[in-house]
Amino acid sequence: MASLGAIELGGTKIRVARGDAGDAITDSETFPTTGPDESFERVRAFFRSGPPVAAIGLGSFGPVVVGPDGPDRGLMLATPKPGWSGFNVVRALEPLQAPVRIQTDVAAAGLGEFRHGALKDVPCGVYLTVGTGIGGALLIDGRVVNGAAHAEMGHIRLHRAAEDRAPSVCPYHSDCAEGLASGPAIERRFGHSLSAPDATDRQRALIGDYLGQLTAALVLTLSPHRVVIGGGVAKTPGLLEDAQRSLTHHLNGYAIYREMGEPGFLAPPMLKDDAGLVGALLLAGNPP
Repeated sequence: MASLGAIELGGTKIRVARGDAGDAITDSETFPTTGPDESFERVRAFFRSGPPVAAIGLGSFGPVVVGPDGPDRGLMLATPKPGWSGFNVVRALEPLQAPVRIQTDVAAAGLGEFRHGALKDVPCGVYLTVGTGIGGALLIDGRVVNGAAHAEMGHIRLHRAAEDRAPSVCPYHSDCAEGLASGPAIERRFGHSLSAPDATDRQRALIGDYLGQLTAALVLTLSPHRVVIGGGVAKTPGLLEDAQRSLTHHLNGYAIYREMGEPGFLAPPMLKDDAGLVGALLLAGNPP
């Protein structure tokens, strides 16, 4: 049986893998995200170094065109990642002569969690990632919901804390979730990550409040049964608990439904760092 290919294209690192129809990763490699030409030369070299793959699933950072048809499929739109705007990630894989199925990296992770992890059997779920950027995907019965474009949940506007005057790291918005609570935003504001020895509970609580505001907006618009939050920042001990308290505070007793009171409404990914690659394998093996 031919193997399948998986690519998790992130803003900081790229993971590539081969796997099988059972969604098991059999071989993988990780390297830094540099310029698009250099990065995809390394991606192609990985797949050329072994047996050909029958199809490739690609979970990519964005904004990127993920529609199933059209000449712009795979086109990177205006992104703060230098050199990537206007680059087509699907066309860059054409020399491998394998069909490519693309979603955002966060949507791919959500698919992995629906099949094997914390969103398993959840009718309406949201997957958020909080790391180099903040992104989100809505899954209904295990299918990613896109409209005219993919969701951009990380750019929902938030209310700044009165004492927070740190500049946003988002070049487009002064007060969106990504600009205020992503990994680079935390580093710029505090001079260190939330996992650093000198990080304080108060610093963590501020970021937890921003994530609580973001999830409150998602609860009010989408009514998910569960929200899974992955990414490097989300691994901070106590952060999800801070976000849950903030979520409850900002809803202020409104739109509180049964699932929100159950343990694990805000949950970490069960597949941990492999959620995106497993989801990319699912994309490769399950044409839309």
